[in-house]
Amino acid sequence: MPVATKKKSMNADTGGTIEKIELLLRGKNGSPLVVHAFADKAKQQIRDKQQKKARQAKELRDPGAECLAARYINKNDDECIPVAAFKKAIVSAATAFDDITKVGLRQALFVDSVTNPGDWLVPIEDPNGKPAVGTMREDAVTIGINTRGLTYRPEYLEWQVRVTIEYHSRLISKEQLLALVTHAGWGVGVCEGRPERSSALGWGRFEIAEIL
Repeated sequence: MPVATKKKSMNADTGGTIEKIELLLRGKNGSPLVVHAFADKAKQQIRDKQQKKARQAKELRDPGAECLAARYINKNDDECIPVAAFKKAIVSAATAFDDITKVGLRQALFVDSVTNPGDWLVPIEDPNGKPAVGTMREDAVTIGINTRGLTYRPEYLEWQVRVTIEYHSRLISKEQLLALVTHAGWGVGVCEGRPERSSALGWGRFEIAEIL
């Protein structure tokens, strides 16, 4: 594994350093990525209900449109994952380590996109580094308590993302961070059907493919 390139800056308040590492995270074999963004149409329905507007007759479902609306799209029209999903996965992985707490870890690291720093979305790539394009999948889901329905979401069978992780070296070491990311990819995952969810479908698992 190549040596990481880091940028350091002194923190006068704590005496530690803020270090940076860039990772290529790749989906594990047999573990597709499935995303489900909160569609604008659903948001509007909630607004209408809160404003006590008259309920409209249900429209005929359009699976293709529902799948497209479930994507996360950035300003460059790339299909994406919320970058927060990776921080949540890393923080959740802390439960498997005796010397790291979830509360402390939330304050010890910051996850960002390599290609679009400062954006809340990280682009999904195919194995060749090209923008990934999801395909529609249909799944049966439980709505409420006893109602069953169908949902249409984009799926990425082969996927990867590039993330930057800034971390405080006094609070967490590089070795601890890499161990956390590895465990997050193995046992936590990201987005729909990830291992830590009750559905435990094994989707959204990933591994460190390269330290950039």
